[in-house]
Amino acid sequence: MADTSPNAGYPLIGPLYLKMTEPRTEGGVSLPGARDIFGELSFTSQFKVCLHLVNQGGDPQSNLESWLTASNITNDISRNAEFDFFCAEAMLPGGTFNVTEERGSRQGVTEAFPIQRVYQPFNITLYIDNDYKIIRLFEEWMNFINPLYEADAVAGPSPIGQGNFKGRNEYFRMKYPDTYKRIISVVKFERNFIEKPELSLGRAGNRLGSVPTITYRMIDAFPTNITAMPVSYEGSTILKTTVEFNYSRYVIEKNQGTIRPSRFPTIF
Repeated sequence: MADTSPNAGYPLIGPLYLKMTEPRTEGGVSLPGARDIFGELSFTSQFKVCLHLVNQGGDPQSNLESWLTASNITNDISRNAEFDFFCAEAMLPGGTFNVTEERGSRQGVTEAFPIQRVYQPFNITLYIDNDYKIIRLFEEWMNFINPLYEADAVAGPSPIGQGNFKGRNEYFRMKYPDTYKRIISVVKFERNFIEKPELSLGRAGNRLGSVPTITYRMIDAFPTNITAMPVSYEGSTILKTTVEFNYSRYVIEKNQGTIRPSRFPTIF
């Protein structure tokens, strides 16, 4: 006998199938065609990572960006933005709850409750340029966090690779966290982030940001690990490295866009 109780079949499942090109309605739920729904899936290859390491001036011993400039890495202001485009792969961050279990409050039932939100480290993989500035960028960031001091030196640590510190009596000392923690951004967009790519930017209906994007901002981020980079004579490939970052939390900025993108954009 069919279950006719008030809770039978609740919540409603809705339509069990889609039509390919035409919308359909069932049980008060209206759905577009499958081509319209799956024509708007997101692709992995459209993103940008922003390190925001722009020199604002200051003492290299107390300012990360000035340290990188003194290291001859970010001294060319006109080319600093190029570092962002060396990123080959990035991992959008995820969140995890630490959970505790409660047994016995109700007989036969074990309940779980979140007690703390944990943010896992995130990684970015970068192509290495033939001037090795990408390697040195993150090496010097870590050197700034934990610089090497000469035992008898009056001046502070050297911001260029610590290559002169080869004695046995040098020592490390950590910097204050506010000096090396930064915001790192990962923006996800699609191939049609420009509504009309054949037109120049600035014309009506063809502005950056006119279509939906989502941006992750990692707060208080700093590198914790640079992976080893194997080199070999057996077949040349592009050298890459992966950098792992720790951070306190992330926030999400959603740009709703002012123009709805075409469902089937031209690939460019």
